[in-house]
Amino acid sequence: MEIDETSRKILRLLQRESPLLTHEEIAEQIDVSASTVSNRLQELRDAEILEGFQPEINYETAGIPHQILFVCSAPIQERRELANEAIEIPGVVHVREMLGGTSNLHVEVVCIDTPRVEEVAEELDRTGLVIEHSEILRREYSSPFNHFGSELVDQ
Repeated sequence: MEIDETSRKILRLLQRESPLLTHEEIAEQIDVSASTVSNRLQELRDAEILEGFQPEINYETAGIPHQILFVCSAPIQERRELANEAIEIPGVVHVREMLGGTSNLHVEVVCIDTPRVEEVAEELDRTGLVIEHSEILRREYSSPFNHFGSELVDQ
């Protein structure tokens, strides 16, 4: 699927303000109809360009004090399967597949207490992942990819 100007504008707004904007609000900002936005979003999902809408949650402020990053190693040929197993473990909120041969799965875990963190670590171990180390996460920062057209919507 080729990404045209309308789709780039939608992607830019989603990166910057998702999930706060409704289809109607996006439509108003880029001067198209809400149905156009809905159709484009579906096309972007079907083309696997748009994979989801994840809210940014400050877990500490929400009363969930433990946010841990487990840096794990998986055999390369099993990495995807193990990532899919890991994301199904309660408390796992994010899994990143890395290209490298070791430390190639980063598993983000959010838990209310230390015993649950230990249980998740044991469950990750049972899947066949090797936990190389873990880190307490404080905060994550991100910035939208500018190629989708800040000049188109940030005027």
